[in-house]
Amino acid sequence: MVLDLLFNLLIYPLKQIIEFSFSLFYHVFKNPGAAILGVSLAVTIMCLPLYIVAEKWTELERDIQKKLEPGVKRIKKFFKGDEQYMILTTFYRQNHYHPLMALRSSFSLLIQIPFFLAAYSYLSHLSLLQGRSFFILSDLGKNDALFTIGSFTINVLPVLMTLINCASGFVYTKGHSLREKLQVYIMAAVFLVVLYDSPSGLVLYWTLNQVFSLTKNIFMKLKNPLKVFFTCVCAAILFCDFYLLFLHPGSFKRRLLMTVVISFIFLAPLFVKGISRLIDGVLFPLLNSSKSRGLLFFTSAAGLFLLTGLFIPSSIISSSVIEFFNIDGLGSPLCFISNTLMQSCGLFLVWPTFLYFLFNKRIQTAFSALSFVLFACALVNTFVFVGRYGTLTRMLTFSENIAGRVLPFVMVLNLAVLLLLAAASVLAVKYRFLNVLTGISGISCLSLFAAGLLYSNIIRKSYNELSLTYSPQSAVELKPVLHLSKTQKNVVLFMLDRSESAFFNSILEEDPSLKDIYTGFTYYPNTISYGGHTIIGAPPLFGGYEYTPEEFNKRSDVSKLTKNNEALKVLPKIFGEQLDYNVTVTDTSWANYQWIPDMSIFEGMKNVTPLSLENTYTGLWMDLNRDKVKENLVSSSIKRNMLWVCFFRISPPLFRDAIYDDSKWWNTDEESGDIQGFIDYYSALYFLPQLTDFSSDKPSFLNITNDSTHSGFELNPPEYVPAVKITGTGTGEFAKVSGYSANVAAFKLIGKWINLLKENGVYDNTRIIIAADHGIGKDEVVKKLYNGKLSDGFCMDHLNPMLLVKDFDAQGEIKTDTTFMTNADVPLLLLKNLVENPVNPYTGKPMTDSIKKEKGAVVTTNSTWSPDQHSSTTFSIKENQWYTVKDNIFDTANWSKGRQ
Repeated sequence: MVLDLLFNLLIYPLKQIIEFSFSLFYHVFKNPGAAILGVSLAVTIMCLPLYIVAEKWTELERDIQKKLEPGVKRIKKFFKGDEQYMILTTFYRQNHYHPLMALRSSFSLLIQIPFFLAAYSYLSHLSLLQGRSFFILSDLGKNDALFTIGSFTINVLPVLMTLINCASGFVYTKGHSLREKLQVYIMAAVFLVVLYDSPSGLVLYWTLNQVFSLTKNIFMKLKNPLKVFFTCVCAAILFCDFYLLFLHPGSFKRRLLMTVVISFIFLAPLFVKGISRLIDGVLFPLLNSSKSRGLLFFTSAAGLFLLTGLFIPSSIISSSVIEFFNIDGLGSPLCFISNTLMQSCGLFLVWPTFLYFLFNKRIQTAFSALSFVLFACALVNTFVFVGRYGTLTRMLTFSENIAGRVLPFVMVLNLAVLLLLAAASVLAVKYRFLNVLTGISGISCLSLFAAGLLYSNIIRKSYNELSLTYSPQSAVELKPVLHLSKTQKNVVLFMLDRSESAFFNSILEEDPSLKDIYTGFTYYPNTISYGGHTIIGAPPLFGGYEYTPEEFNKRSDVSKLTKNNEALKVLPKIFGEQLDYNVTVTDTSWANYQWIPDMSIFEGMKNVTPLSLENTYTGLWMDLNRDKVKENLVSSSIKRNMLWVCFFRISPPLFRDAIYDDSKWWNTDEESGDIQGFIDYYSALYFLPQLTDFSSDKPSFLNITNDSTHSGFELNPPEYVPAVKITGTGTGEFAKVSGYSANVAAFKLIGKWINLLKENGVYDNTRIIIAADHGIGKDEVVKKLYNGKLSDGFCMDHLNPMLLVKDFDAQGEIKTDTTFMTNADVPLLLLKNLVENPVNPYTGKPMTDSIKKEKGAVVTTNSTWSPDQHSSTTFSIKENQWYTVKDNIFDTANWSKGRQ
């Protein structure tokens, strides 16, 4: 516990700096060796101010030692034992010196220790280095073993590192005492022993550190070291700018942003002069008052700590406690808050305070003013410029692409507001309103603390309530809960959330054996859904054409919740009451408008049994497949990502896309991902054969919803199963497209269930439909299947869901039917020849597809996914968010803007 606390406070902030630097340079050069070089250079530059201060302290200690040396020698010559100790103590006190001050001479060496521990923690286990070469180093994830004598190998790089370390020490300690020289050489020997058998990537980092240290020591011997150093840095920046602008293959927008950011180094001398004048001018009241300076710094630093360590994490978790419940067996989600609290404390309190006291009052003045401005800007960004970026998943990544979510006008406005805020803060210092600034930061701290405690209490109460209703998952009994009839007709609906229609042929191409399993099925590729999100796309699938968004909104006198639940209950009510089927309904999307479906809406319905299969068998699957899951993967990722979400929230909108880094949060761990979230859904399909029997004494209707296909989680080909490390390569046409893996896995698992039906003679008397609420929305699919794009840039593939139908007694190879279909046809296909002229039991209106036949499908591009983001009775769809689609959906000429 104590070690964890010290690690999070002291080492973790440095580890994050190292990881960010590595990821940044890896993005630029696409080579891990070059990234390590960049990290070493970045750390060296960041530590230069510390080394300069350390050198001043060391020189001060040398001068004092030189001054006291004659007196110490006399005392040691004439006195012994306790008498010598007492006289030496008195002598030191008279000269305002304490023996502990001798540690100042070792400060430059002590600086290296936390950075070394951070680098060791990060690089020694970095999966990205495994099997990657760099010049003569064949594998950066293993020791170099460059020299071999028989069966005995010698690691050359640690020896080279030690020689460079000694050379650097020789230059540094030239003309100094023997004790200082011994310190350097002993430290070099210690690093040789510690790193000799370490991965060559880590040793390379430390070797480069010693090279830069040697270079630094040589520079320090020059007449104008800073000017020479700045010239070299500018030359390096020019090279990087040229590479980014003209050679790098990445996004031009990001390359340009990175070029602008690093080019600010050219203006460093102007910044230094400007800050110096600022300190002597408008910031003079802070310079002249150590009390005000310290109070403003500490309240601002504490504010940043409370905002990122307590308020933001607790507000995120309290909004959906169930998603963070007992992850990896950790119990209360409060553990994630305490973890972020420690990380933030180290980043915004411990290290800044250390640096604050390390420097003189001029630097302290700059620290104090900057801390307040950063805190004030963070508050504005967090509470005013919130932005809409979509759903934040349990793994703290957004469910949709956030690029382009913020208008340029908002970015400019934000920057203008922040500049005005910074200017107002500086003027407040100039005109001696320091108490006002301190009061603002102090009150903000108290407010953030109180709000954080309130959210934490909500989490605690919710966790206690959940603990009473949720048992440990691994204790769940695996027994049949889905019952089919061997003698009477069965009807089965699989609603696979976001299952991509375009993937189906690619899946069959990659695994032809599925063709022999899915016999009798008809594939309808020319199918449209009515919305790109489940909240709009699912009601028509479950309830038919009365619940398409246009028809849904016409009934504005009925609440949105009522209409949604009606749609979900139409089929269970018809099958259960009118046809007297045994009905089982599982995990129906947005039941009662709850993220975790509230299946109680089906309770009391005749012959209907509601079940929750998703989230139920995760623990059991984990127990049986420990080799396929990285230990504590989900909790570790949340603990890391939470702090980055906080950075995202407090930063200006201009930089948020860069901070998010396409959902990676600058994480270089290739094995990260919400495997448990995926297994929550995957396990329900995995255990489907064990959950099914054939004991029903009546015809049966199974209405099964599964979200596994919604995941972009990568699985291991060719079986497409979860794995700690992906070793296979998919061969299908869309195998490299996100979401493909999950779709293949779902069809393989349902295929095993179909084989079970065939083995028990139940396949022929069972009608099966596999459908989706909407497609994924991939440009790769649009380029392949569509004859163009829409003028407003909307991705049509978002509205192309899976639709597979197998009727009673259907046999033969899979057929493809290009008839224009919508997912609102699903209820009619399920009821075909079972109910003549079916009627909606809730509205009394006939269930027909006449709307489609008359004018096609009126669909929406609205991207608002959550119920509370719409009005209470209708979907909040703007007129420019409607399209009318007819006939061949892959022909853009058949997409008309508006409602026809």
